[in-house]
Amino acid sequence: MARFGRVEIRPFVQWPDAEPGYRVVPRDLLDRPERGRRFVLLVIAGDGEPAAPGEDDDPGAWVAEMDERGVRLFGDVLQGPGSATFVRERGGEVLLGDGPFAESKEWIAGFDLLEVADLAEAIEVAAKHPMARGGTLELRPLWAFDLHDDHVARQRREAAEREVRTELPAAAAAAMAAQAG
Repeated sequence: MARFGRVEIRPFVQWPDAEPGYRVVPRDLLDRPERGRRFVLLVIAGDGEPAAPGEDDDPGAWVAEMDERGVRLFGDVLQGPGSATFVRERGGEVLLGDGPFAESKEWIAGFDLLEVADLAEAIEVAAKHPMARGGTLELRPLWAFDLHDDHVARQRREAAEREVRTELPAAAAAAMAAQAG
């Protein structure tokens, strides 16, 4: 991705009361069979005046409920955009930058990975999040792929079986190589 855009790296918030050995991402996450569609729920914060917190604004109750339902796989709070490091690769050179990714009043404050039946359930889960009342939440479906499956090789194999061409024509490949070179 760094060849085509920028990658932003921000550390998680370090909670002083976290249990020893606490992991943001469960060790067995990649080995778990998927039971539904996965969405990332991005918690968006702004630099304006936050709404006055109410009794129901503690995300801990939401986290506990969604963990109990089995729809929240994991999530955490991110440090502010000022702690970001950007990584780009251009022509074999790694370029780094500090500070916010975009000149925006809004920034990603945290995330949760959800596994639900469909978009309707993802919306229902997000609507219960305390930040839905005063902030903004963004749901994005994850790109489905199998870590144990080479999808490129599989597509080429299946295309060959259907006798469909999967390689670029020689002239197009030569033009792309000349541009890259």
